[in-house]
Amino acid sequence: MNLGYILVVFGIAVLNGVDAQFYRVVGGIPTTIDKYPILAQLLLDVWGNQDYIQHCAGVILTARHVISTAHCFQYSPNTGLNYSQPKYWKIRVGSSYRTKGGSLYSLKNIIPHEAFDTSYYTNDIAVIVVSKKISFNMNVKQSTIIRPNVEVKPYSLSTLVGWGSEEIGGHQPDQLHHTAIMTIDQTVCRERYATINAIIADSMMCAGRLDIGGVDGCFGDSGGPLIYRGLVVGLVSFGYSCGDHYYPGVYTKVSKYTNWIVKTVSANKN
Repeated sequence: MNLGYILVVFGIAVLNGVDAQFYRVVGGIPTTIDKYPILAQLLLDVWGNQDYIQHCAGVILTARHVISTAHCFQYSPNTGLNYSQPKYWKIRVGSSYRTKGGSLYSLKNIIPHEAFDTSYYTNDIAVIVVSKKISFNMNVKQSTIIRPNVEVKPYSLSTLVGWGSEEIGGHQPDQLHHTAIMTIDQTVCRERYATINAIIADSMMCAGRLDIGGVDGCFGDSGGPLIYRGLVVGLVSFGYSCGDHYYPGVYTKVSKYTNWIVKTVSANKN
């Protein structure tokens, strides 16, 4: 799966001709939602004409809350629409397919982290409040997120899952894909991204297949989970291209935001 990665050049996020919120999974194989029932699709009404298409992903937290990345919910100069408004989004849960099945829910509120930086993608996280309670079943379940400030060791085998493109410029698959991926040493990731003036903050983590490439998130995967031992440890945030052998994918490190998530959910229960 290739996550819809951002090309970060000279500190400016450039999305190769499309908005930075649209990402995917590269190098994955088909799977089904019963294996990842915590996953949610975020469907965007791109032109404001009630035509909702999957553009990001998220993780079910409670019957009323989903977490995703803040960069999905921004003003788009291409369309002139402000995608931070709930009316432009719906959530689909319980389906292996990005175009059908499952259950659809409207959004009540979108709460991005107050310190999200649109240039460097620090604090790239958001809590989404669903208009009515999500109905749980075998294909729709609450996730378990990592405890506050717990670090996943470098080169830990993890799982990336989503509906993102399989290559740059490629179509997004209709069926859910997953792939095995390794967490990357923070120092190595930071040094590599420094060559293109991108910041890898302590609140980020990196994952990929160093010096091999071909496994990554891409357009359509943004906000989706990086899973380690059943825990959601990261959210797809950005990267250089998709599946690049030198630059691993960059994820929001969930353990740095566990307390913020709990506080935000508690303040937005209804």
